[in-house]
Amino acid sequence: MKRHRWIPYLLLLPSLIYLALFFLYPMTQAAQLAFTREGQYLNLRAEPSATAPVTGALALQTEVRITERSEQQETLASGAQRPVFWYRVQAEDDSGATVDGWVSIRNLFIENRRTSETARVTSGEAVREFSLTHLNRMFTDFRFDDALWTTVLLIILIIPAQFVLAIIMALVLQSQIRFSSLFLYIYAIPLGLSDLVSGILWFAIFTQRGFLNSLLVEAGILDLPFIFIQAGQMGWMIAIIVLAEIWRATSIVMVIIVSGLQAIPRDYMEAGEVFGASMWQRLRHIILPLLKPSLQVALILRTILAFQVFAIVIAITGGDILTVLANETFRWYDPARFNSPNMAAAYSVFIMLISLGVSLFYLRAVRSQEEATQTA
Repeated sequence: MKRHRWIPYLLLLPSLIYLALFFLYPMTQAAQLAFTREGQYLNLRAEPSATAPVTGALALQTEVRITERSEQQETLASGAQRPVFWYRVQAEDDSGATVDGWVSIRNLFIENRRTSETARVTSGEAVREFSLTHLNRMFTDFRFDDALWTTVLLIILIIPAQFVLAIIMALVLQSQIRFSSLFLYIYAIPLGLSDLVSGILWFAIFTQRGFLNSLLVEAGILDLPFIFIQAGQMGWMIAIIVLAEIWRATSIVMVIIVSGLQAIPRDYMEAGEVFGASMWQRLRHIILPLLKPSLQVALILRTILAFQVFAIVIAITGGDILTVLANETFRWYDPARFNSPNMAAAYSVFIMLISLGVSLFYLRAVRSQEEATQTA
């Protein structure tokens, strides 16, 4: 009996390895990039000596003011001696505080080592330290508010519509009406298409010379094609993205709800019919309460995926007119644009924290009666 108790832990081991390799390790690396600052800083010394205590640090390219000079002799390996210049400098560090100390000429660019009154820091020591610089830069980025607002708006518009349609589609399949198998194949068509293909398809419908404009012009409804996708038509672009995402991903929610419906005993539905409950009453008082576990899974999955909407936005709008959080993550990481893995990591950590927060909210808010009783 004791051996059998170890079987569940052995079955759990592959999932733990998967989470460690494909979630914990990447997110740990992302968090490290997001919350650390790397760079070269020149340490200032209390005396003109490499072993003297450090009085401050300056970033590369900082302009400094020379207040004092010291010339020393350095003995080479051959026994010969050469002069080494040290300078006492003053400047403001990254925090804006004034620092003062001695530095070697090796770390400065100076026009005349004997008469120049200013110099510039050209080298230092590699430093990695905890910092909120990248998060502050992300929150103050002029595109961040637009990306966050658009992402939240898409979630608000997409998720309710998807769930209403998915429940209707699942009920149609569950009713086993004639040609219900054909409906299943039709509903499942978008599952075979990628995000990018879906975005290109809907772009082809709404572009200036697309299917919709061609139809409206040929029918005489419009004299000239209407430009749906342009900077002045933000509402239309959001509507097109919502339609594309609903069309593409509603089938995923439908599959989850169909699985939940099949787990509901038919006795419950038959009892509702016997007592004269209408279809709406059965849906409200029987089906939806028993579907809570499935709805919980579907809500978490779709909300997390909605935060990652990217390819459809790029295919329809190009990512410059209208942006989302995932697009900003890519823009900061793209070597052809900003080439800043630290900022991209900051965005990815922000998306992860929001996704985890929403998931915890769903786990708390959408609970079955049995779960609520156990936790009470």
